[in-house]
Amino acid sequence: MKLKPIALLAATALALTACVNTVDVQSRESDAPQATPTPADTPDPEPTPMADAVAIDAPMPEVPDGLEEFYGQDLVWFECDGFECADVTVPMDYENPDGETITIRMKNAAATGEAIGNLLVNPGGPGASGQDMADFANLYFSDDIVESFNVIGFDPRGVGDSAPVECLDDADLAAYLDSTFPDTDEGEAQAMEAVNTLVAGCEANTGTLLEFVGTREAAQDMDVLRHVLGDPRLYYVGFSYGTSLGGMYSELFPQNVGRVILDGAVDDSIPSFDQTVAQAKGFEQALDAYIESCIAGGDCVLGSTLVEARATVSELFENIETTPIAVGDRELTQTGLFYGVAMPLYDDTAWFALDIAFDEIVNGGSGDMFLTMFDLYMSREGDSFANNMVEANWAINCADAHVTGDLSEWEAHADQLALEAPIFGEVMGYSQYMCSIMPGGEDGPLGPFVAAGSEPVVVVGTTGDPATPYEWSEAFAANMDNSVFVTWEGEGHTAYGRAGDCINGTLDAYLLRGEIPEDGLTCGATE
Repeated sequence: MKLKPIALLAATALALTACVNTVDVQSRESDAPQATPTPADTPDPEPTPMADAVAIDAPMPEVPDGLEEFYGQDLVWFECDGFECADVTVPMDYENPDGETITIRMKNAAATGEAIGNLLVNPGGPGASGQDMADFANLYFSDDIVESFNVIGFDPRGVGDSAPVECLDDADLAAYLDSTFPDTDEGEAQAMEAVNTLVAGCEANTGTLLEFVGTREAAQDMDVLRHVLGDPRLYYVGFSYGTSLGGMYSELFPQNVGRVILDGAVDDSIPSFDQTVAQAKGFEQALDAYIESCIAGGDCVLGSTLVEARATVSELFENIETTPIAVGDRELTQTGLFYGVAMPLYDDTAWFALDIAFDEIVNGGSGDMFLTMFDLYMSREGDSFANNMVEANWAINCADAHVTGDLSEWEAHADQLALEAPIFGEVMGYSQYMCSIMPGGEDGPLGPFVAAGSEPVVVVGTTGDPATPYEWSEAFAANMDNSVFVTWEGEGHTAYGRAGDCINGTLDAYLLRGEIPEDGLTCGATE
């Protein structure tokens, strides 16, 4: 039974941009290598007064009993990296508001025109920083959106600058992520010991907060943010895991829902194993789509047929399990190859990176490019990490988890997963061991989210999405009382900002003017 270091994350658009730009630097001769844009060198969008944006006209909702101190606090803004930031105080435990408190960091990318409100945003994960979305608001959103909204990127509790989860120092975290344990009794014992050490580190360095970093508490934080920012209803865009956050908010505060877009929905109503199977199969389908594109382009290094190419990939994973590839003073292990292959599958515009990486490893025995993409996935440079995304991912997933079964049942699930998804399922394995010993957890699945009585919530699904399979978005929308479902017939993870005007223009109109899309709207990949 394999215990993978982490589950597949919802890679953010910024990570994919970094992947594409980094691969460009390494694979294309240029006198001026490209780099990921920074707030300082990204041009400001030109004001476009034709947006004709209209704010939601509604009274401020009542403040929940016992939380008046938090909802009534005054914001103190301070300069941060060319933006304005503020720390908002919230209870660690909403059931005990008189107890310990924590702060939630938010960053304001101020509207370039007259703001109609504050657009809260979450890029996914769990564990990804919302502040990054504020940094690059004009890459995520159109000129009309950044003209008409203050884009508020916040770090959910446990993430980044909001009471961050800490488990291991960077060197130990790097060693853990590089590890691959053999699928033997001895390997399983080694893996469990490594997880025991990890969880002990989380408990020692993070403490009681581990029990309260879940999506339920983070959604309650969002309502405090909405109120202190002065919006009577919530404006929100959540990608991938951000849909769980938005779904939970809509369930807890249906009367406070304003204009909410949930793109690449996670079906939180199904068991953990069913989620893992769907995701593994989604990545297999994305891999097949890449292979077919590779073959169509001619001279595909993996083979001339889908069957032959899949066999080549399977053989790479099998061989590297026992024979890692040296890359400088490090090794590309099976874990690194797994994430290195997965990362470009989040966005079909990054597939060329797989062309380069597979050519390196098949023809040259080099793992350089796959290791680069693995490190980008983990926000890693050498043995240092830019953020706590990985540790926050573990903690939040476990705080949300409903653990069922035992080691023998997880072993049977792992065997079934390998049958369902022969390439990715075999490598991923399945276990809930980490969450079974991590503090926190839920008594049942987080969902379904019904949000009875809310304003319409727009749910977006992408037919070729590997990380949040299309059927999850369909189910998410079907579970909600007042959802509107929109489909993009594209490849990769999420649609808004990646698709054409049929999607982007429609969703912009909804945020700007409250124009509700047609339920069942389907947009072609190039529309």
